[in-house]
Amino acid sequence: MQGLDVYKTKEGFTVAKLHYSADIDKILENGEPIPELLEGYVGGKGGAAWRKEMEIDFTAYSGQLLCYDIITNYRHKIIRYYPIESHYYKFGSLDWGRNNPSSFHEYIVGALPEGGVHIHSNFEIHRNDMSIPEFSERIKNAPHYGEYNWISADPSLWNKNQEDSEGVHSLEERFRENNITLRKGKSKDDTIAIEELLTRWSNLDTVNATFTISTACPKQIWEFERLRYKEITTAMIEKSNPHEQLVDKDNHGWDDFKYFITTYLKTPREDVQRTAKKHTVAWLQQKYEAEQSNPDFRKKYQRS
Repeated sequence: MQGLDVYKTKEGFTVAKLHYSADIDKILENGEPIPELLEGYVGGKGGAAWRKEMEIDFTAYSGQLLCYDIITNYRHKIIRYYPIESHYYKFGSLDWGRNNPSSFHEYIVGALPEGGVHIHSNFEIHRNDMSIPEFSERIKNAPHYGEYNWISADPSLWNKNQEDSEGVHSLEERFRENNITLRKGKSKDDTIAIEELLTRWSNLDTVNATFTISTACPKQIWEFERLRYKEITTAMIEKSNPHEQLVDKDNHGWDDFKYFITTYLKTPREDVQRTAKKHTVAWLQQKYEAEQSNPDFRKKYQRS
């Protein structure tokens, strides 16, 4: 049967690979895919996304740059100013490096008219020569620090591996001592963040990017342009099913984005709304909206 490949592995397992060409409605008379099938695939048939999904080539992304071409071709849609309204949600995210650069970004989340949200990376701290007290003070000077719902961070910061005369502590405790409260990032895995980023940067010929980066974040832009998939060989795939992972180099801004986006996606929306700090603009906005939806409150101030 055309498009069906059945074979046995070295371990004796039978594998059946079903190619899109098995569906006669998806191919032309010359065997090429119908044009509609190519829609949304950057680079068409030669692109890594098409080769992995449609040609069943699990090494397609091996060694490829994650988003360099997207940023190059659609820079005007991705690197830009984003007007911030007072009621938008604000977050921070931190990737702390002991011997490497530390990265902090402020992320703004605003509603889109057609539904969904727009995420904007608005502010950046990227240093490798600061103590936790010094870095904490820099965070407190971020444009919207007092309005953050939370600050996500590398889950490893909660490991108790810092020893002094008073005992063993975690880096999270050190930040807390400097009045920076952190929320444990939901995942260190790249896969979720990659999928979310590429979804927000898809079909940019016809739509706007729903994740944008301010020119005030030059290191994050520089890093995103250089993000690259790890090399994967056919032998590696036969032994295991490796996830799509990025090369662990020059990725501190990527890591704090990863902690933010996985935490945001896995946080119930009602919790996002509930966690605004007291007496901040976000907190006052939530309080006002709650009062307006309370019939007793409206009745109290309604004119007779």
